[in-house]
Amino acid sequence: MYYPKVELHCHLDGAIPYDLFVRYSREDGFIPDGVSDKEWLAQNVMREDQTLSECLNRFVVLTGILQTEEHLSECTYTLLNNLYNQGLRLVELRFAPQSHLQKGLSMEQAVEAVLDGQRKALAEHPDLVSGIILCMMNYGQNWGSEERNTETVYLAKRYLEEGVVAIDLAGDELASDYSNYLPQFQLAKAMEIPFTIHAGESGPASNVAFALDLGATRIGHGVHCVQDPAVWQRVIDTQTLLEVSLTSNVLSQSVASYARHPVRRLLDSGVRLCINTDDPG
Repeated sequence: MYYPKVELHCHLDGAIPYDLFVRYSREDGFIPDGVSDKEWLAQNVMREDQTLSECLNRFVVLTGILQTEEHLSECTYTLLNNLYNQGLRLVELRFAPQSHLQKGLSMEQAVEAVLDGQRKALAEHPDLVSGIILCMMNYGQNWGSEERNTETVYLAKRYLEEGVVAIDLAGDELASDYSNYLPQFQLAKAMEIPFTIHAGESGPASNVAFALDLGATRIGHGVHCVQDPAVWQRVIDTQTLLEVSLTSNVLSQSVASYARHPVRRLLDSGVRLCINTDDPG
């Protein structure tokens, strides 16, 4: 029996189709002389566990090749087509507009380019439902800034009826205290912008509690809520959906192994969750 698939936690820059990744890398001069396409992929596709910080360092290249409207639009269109052909019928892609400004794009232009690719894919597949989540970025490792995070909230509001469905906070969860982002989430709530938030991925259960205090109805990962029984119970009682990504958690060493991943305990305890790819590329 056929069951349509759902993907709610997928980062655009972590899901670049391999053919586009190689072509964009060559066009933008990222591939050293003498390195073949196969060798370049082998250097960049994860085959073994790394810390989350090490994983995130790979995004220097991934975001680096998505710095034009053409690349952002084509990547979004191609990815949504590929996911549709894999049986996906509900897809939410997320990306951080502030990560795509190296060649002169504005954050607004980056959003419009992604929405352009989304519209083209939806026009070809009327039975596909797709939304775009705009990510704020953690201040660690110079990825985010308060000004750009605030602009992200305003952009989400502007495009909320045009393909954008929510905001998020992404990046290195351990890089700075989550209280730094309270003003942006309060602004989003005042503007009635839905939000999810990366919490309890590499960080502690207290970050999950922070997301719950904000009123989040969805949390990216959230698996470390099991470290604190009280927080775990709050996730159950509030029926908060955890966007769980098993392979990503293991490869980033957020969880030691598949056998030790808490997804089974979470599900059996009554936690609402869905399974996602996070960064399938």
